[in-house]
Amino acid sequence: MIVATAGHVDHGKTSLVRALTGVDTDRLEEEKRRGLTIDLGFAYADFGGPELMGFVDVPGHERFVRNMLAGISAIDLALLVIAADDGPMPQTREHLAILELLGARRLAVVLTKIGPASALQKTQAIAAIDGLLEASRFAGARRFEVETPQSIGIDALRSYLAQVQQETAASACDGPFRLAIDRSFSVSGAGLVVTGAALSGRVSIGDSLMVSPLGISVRVRGLHAHNRAAESAQAGQRCAINIVGSDLRDAEIGRGQWLLSPSAHAPATRIDARISLLPDHPRAIAHLAPVQVHIGSATVNARLALLQSHQMQPGDSGLAQLVLEQPVAALFGDRFVLRDPAAQRTIGGGSVIDAFAPDRGRRSQQRLDELAALSHESAGEALQAVLALSPLGVDLERFEQLRSLSSTQVAELRDALPLHIIDTRLQPGAATAADADRSIGLALPIWHAWRAAVLAALAAAHKAEPDQIGPIASTLARAAASALPALSSPTSLSGESKAGRTQPRRAQLIANAAIRSLIDDRQVVREGVSLRLPEHRAVLPRDERALLDRVIAPLRDAGIRPPIVGELAALLGLERTELLDFARDMARRGHLLPIAPNRFFVPESLGELAAIAARLADASADGSFDAASYRDASGLGRNLTIEVLEFLDRSGITRRLGERRRMIG
Repeated sequence: MIVATAGHVDHGKTSLVRALTGVDTDRLEEEKRRGLTIDLGFAYADFGGPELMGFVDVPGHERFVRNMLAGISAIDLALLVIAADDGPMPQTREHLAILELLGARRLAVVLTKIGPASALQKTQAIAAIDGLLEASRFAGARRFEVETPQSIGIDALRSYLAQVQQETAASACDGPFRLAIDRSFSVSGAGLVVTGAALSGRVSIGDSLMVSPLGISVRVRGLHAHNRAAESAQAGQRCAINIVGSDLRDAEIGRGQWLLSPSAHAPATRIDARISLLPDHPRAIAHLAPVQVHIGSATVNARLALLQSHQMQPGDSGLAQLVLEQPVAALFGDRFVLRDPAAQRTIGGGSVIDAFAPDRGRRSQQRLDELAALSHESAGEALQAVLALSPLGVDLERFEQLRSLSSTQVAELRDALPLHIIDTRLQPGAATAADADRSIGLALPIWHAWRAAVLAALAAAHKAEPDQIGPIASTLARAAASALPALSSPTSLSGESKAGRTQPRRAQLIANAAIRSLIDDRQVVREGVSLRLPEHRAVLPRDERALLDRVIAPLRDAGIRPPIVGELAALLGLERTELLDFARDMARRGHLLPIAPNRFFVPESLGELAAIAARLADASADGSFDAASYRDASGLGRNLTIEVLEFLDRSGITRRLGERRRMIG
């Protein structure tokens, strides 16, 4: 269990921790000289529970609220310390508001300095405390009266803390490991050590982690959990982790960064969130107002883009986008505090809905509906709701990363929901490595609509051009996509918004997957590179049909080594130019394959050409092959091999990666 102090300067927070644990948390020379807590202090004590109890002592001076915020992102209980002779003071109120904004689970009030306080002062302080808590969600919190020099009331408070520790359930360890770094230092013979509270997951010695948002890979050499050497640590514990890595030497690692599992590394510069303004803030907040954002242990300047209005009044709540000056590590549900740019007062706070927010269309109704869907606490309900809104599907890996799900939770989620999953590694049109590692999820009604759109587009193509076998896949995919209602504005999970490039590519991927599934179901027939409905037959004029039959016969006999146009013209007794024009026209209509400008194949030979590539890919350790191996396996000459492979690339059957190729369709 992790306990943090809170409250006004000079109300006895550090003395209280010393009385409970025997540890003086003022470790800095300046703190001891001034008698003032400046930075976070840490202590541990055995209260009879299954592990030591961790304490975080925070500074109470208004100038050090930033330091206070860095240490309380993951606590189980807050001790709101109030001096009986002063009662609630400005920092008391601000700290209480911060605890509410950050979602602190429990709070107890500790009334200190009861010895010097008069009976009237004590009565007034208690009344003021009750009024203060009544307006918060901590109304009815337990209150303890202590005098630390004489240890009055300390035993009762210690017993309460031990009871809370017994009642506090262990934090869930599902999901990736995440720790907000609040301190770093070097240890002779060991190297760099970082400390912080583990927000989620589990970590063990030897694990590979990442310092985020820097993106530096590290390995865990050693660790302490709650001040004891351990082989592993988990969410809900304060950890000191010794990390090593080749890139650490030139990096500045410290407060504001995260140590986390590589799967959770997702630096964010635009965060959509639900925010609330404090009721006592003196004025309204305007759209794009500058703010300070405190999230995890980081402090970042930002602009507050309001999504539902141009102004937010004190006490109001609503949706906003944080446009950050520097990237932070943030995922769904992470809570943050907003302060004014001069860091003089707390404005409000909120929780993250989407850490992958788009830069365009952020105020559109489509986007607001998606944020409402993503706001569900249940990951399953959120995914089901957003799927229903997304004709372009949902990037499942990105959603699962946003919700900080474990591999087990991912499998359960995908199995439980009625959705169709497209593995983009199997689809032509996945133009980048990032695309090729993604899965697109579609609600079943939307998936069926895509398939229906493909069939309708194919029927329309046959009606418009009955002399053609049918369109090629890319043409059919574009026609199907144009017939469906795409999202009116970019969304974070349905397609990136950068220059509007991703949405057309995403539509192409989905349409290609629909085409592939219809071919598998025999509702669409592939003939060479053309696609047709099973009942469709291309109708050619009699003279063209007769000439095509003459041309096809020797090409079919030659298999995958057909003659060039000049040789074919001589064989048929035709003019080369006349035959070339005719072959190009037949290729446009799908009756021939234009492998090269002067060489044409019959459509059925495409199957053999693709099969050779597939056999080579299957036999390779990494699933790729080169031109030389294809030349040897096919028996084709070098030039014809290059022409064939480039045609397979254009046809969406293979993709060239450097000097090698992979199968994609």
